[in-house]
Amino acid sequence: MTNAFIRPGSVKICSLREPDHGRLVVEAGADLFGLIFAPARRQVSVERAAEIVQEARRASSSRSILAVGVFVDSAVGEIEEVVARTGIDLVQLHGDCTPELITSLGVPAVRALRIPTGSTATEIERELDRYAAAPRPPVAFFIDGYREGTHGGQGVRADWALAADLATRWSIMLAGGLAPENVGEAIGAVEPLSVDVSSGVETDGVKDEGKIRLFVDMAKAAFQERI
Repeated sequence: MTNAFIRPGSVKICSLREPDHGRLVVEAGADLFGLIFAPARRQVSVERAAEIVQEARRASSSRSILAVGVFVDSAVGEIEEVVARTGIDLVQLHGDCTPELITSLGVPAVRALRIPTGSTATEIERELDRYAAAPRPPVAFFIDGYREGTHGGQGVRADWALAADLATRWSIMLAGGLAPENVGEAIGAVEPLSVDVSSGVETDGVKDEGKIRLFVDMAKAAFQERI
């Protein structure tokens, strides 16, 4: 599975909630940032999301950064309205999402997967094949840690061995329990297209500028070693 939308070695900082975070992630060197529109502690309003996107655009005149909208079980109309009102570049879809829904969207999509403990690469690849065969397949697959009853990893580490198997064939964005201290090890073990972090760059539930900058630096250095 090739990817012409998300650059190899990309770093995503997820769940921004303040306009100045848009500027911060650009200055830190991130390639993508996430905005959560599903009910969650880090959920952001459409109006605030638009402000964050605008701030990032103002700060990124000399480089590009992609805004990612995170949705759970959302209808096509709801997603497209948020895209139109915020200017996000692509969507990350959790929950019950079919290949047909992704094909019907007018914006590129990342399909997020909940992979229960004990799943095998062969089992997961059957599901990925369904999406890859669609007229408009996802631009990548998002692998997070698994916790029963949630749509995100909640800081739980993903199965790196399974993710590494999948990454040999598919464009994988790796999340789940990543932080500045372990992102280099994760990249070396999995060799993903991209890495994603949320709680790993927070202090007391608030985005921490120092941790964001360190995470981006450590991830970029690890990706560079793989070239």
